[in-house]
Amino acid sequence: MLELMMLTGTVVYSITTNFPFSSWGEALFLTLQTIAICFLVMHYRGETVKGIAFLACYAMLLLALLSPLTPLAVVTLLQASNVPAVVVGKLLQAATNYHNGRTGQLSAITVFMLFGGSLARIFSSVQETGDPLMAGVFVVSSLCNGLIAAQVLFYWNAKPPHKQKKEQ
Repeated sequence: MLELMMLTGTVVYSITTNFPFSSWGEALFLTLQTIAICFLVMHYRGETVKGIAFLACYAMLLLALLSPLTPLAVVTLLQASNVPAVVVGKLLQAATNYHNGRTGQLSAITVFMLFGGSLARIFSSVQETGDPLMAGVFVVSSLCNGLIAAQVLFYWNAKPPHKQKKEQ
């Protein structure tokens, strides 16, 4: 749900501020994928009616956010809330890596692609939108992704701790 909120904030903010589709289109497709996953989780739990209600509520919320009745300040706040969400999510991952002394099953390729992608998004956001809030989200994301990428390099050859057998 947190990811859906972040993606929705980006889509609504981008539509409201008339940014070109190329600067936010991936957020729309990720939003659609996330909504589909949410529905399917409920459906396969045998809660299809609950899933349909979720879809209807989300659609009404989206319509309300995109309507002229919603002040720009609310939409901007929704977009700005991405910053603490990114920071908390990534720092929790970094803290877990530090506590474990390794990155576990974390995919190095994925981490480096996320880092490179967030760096590229800084440039594209500045070029396509000129919006400091959009670029700022990607600056913060790049810093956090860079921290996790550094941990992947630092803990590259770290082995999981050996569990000692208890003598009885």
